[in-house]
Amino acid sequence: MNKLSRSIKIIEKHQSPQGAYIASPNFSQYGYCWFRDGSFVAATMARAGKVESAEKFFRWGFQVIADQKPRIEKLLTTPGELITHKDLLPTRYNLNGTLTQDDWPNGQSDGYGTFLWALGKYAPSEFIKENLELIELVVRYLEKVWKIPCYDVWEENPDGIHTSTLLSIAAGLKAAERILHKETGWVEIVNFIERKLVKDGRLRKSTLSDDVDASLIWGAVPFELFSIDDQLVVNTVKAIDEKLYINGGVKRYSADTYFGGGSWILLASNLGQYYAKTGEREKAEFIKEWVEFHFDAEGLPEQVPEFLIDERKYSEWVNQWGEIAKPLLWSHANYMELLLDLKGKA
Repeated sequence: MNKLSRSIKIIEKHQSPQGAYIASPNFSQYGYCWFRDGSFVAATMARAGKVESAEKFFRWGFQVIADQKPRIEKLLTTPGELITHKDLLPTRYNLNGTLTQDDWPNGQSDGYGTFLWALGKYAPSEFIKENLELIELVVRYLEKVWKIPCYDVWEENPDGIHTSTLLSIAAGLKAAERILHKETGWVEIVNFIERKLVKDGRLRKSTLSDDVDASLIWGAVPFELFSIDDQLVVNTVKAIDEKLYINGGVKRYSADTYFGGGSWILLASNLGQYYAKTGEREKAEFIKEWVEFHFDAEGLPEQVPEFLIDERKYSEWVNQWGEIAKPLLWSHANYMELLLDLKGKA
């Protein structure tokens, strides 16, 4: 069985009966479904021809949103200045769609944008029509809260407005604009990014940091808010390459100390996709080979503990939570996207 087929099997094995994709089945803290991770996985599965799996996740997501409708409607009537990240919808849920019962940071907005983006890209029209009311509700919610500081995609820095979070929301609102045939706020968000979150001709990590973050590549790949030859994207990728790329792997950001700050499979795959799309196939293939080197009998990990930013932190995290998550379904999804790009599959 080739690695594409193995990745599909791993994802299928760890999709719950309700449709949720568990983040990682073997890691103490990842026994939940994140809207962000799950939406990326669903998009990949649909692209790979596993449409039933993707639709099952979409149905799970809509059921969660329907259950949260009273909370969303309350937020829509709350003055923006009174809303904090503690009031936002959670980004992760139990596999059956219920709320988690813990104190782990959970107020994030990017997952719902990513959900709309995946829907717009891959959900069949009849399925979309069945859920127009809930899609419009999510749009109104995101248009209300996108400027509210919240935790970033790495569950950190709740006091900032984060560029990759805004990219995810803008991508979702852009997709919803096509679905609903009416204007949404995605252009306003992109304009905000270009005005407030650019430094030296490249994207900034957030309102709190001028650092580069590897997730910033999402603006072009996969969200296509910017073209791959847009100078802002070119400059951002150059900074990622110079500061975060090492021998095939990619760090999240330069001060990352989670498990010592290793090299992330899913981010390396995103960078490989970028190079595949720009015609730099040799670079893309090198990254693919690096990813596949770390694909073992269990699957692909979240990150690889090599060229660590802070080696002391690696053992601290292992002692606290156990070994690095493996398999991570999001890693498999992004690896599959890279494979499909290299194969030229639309």
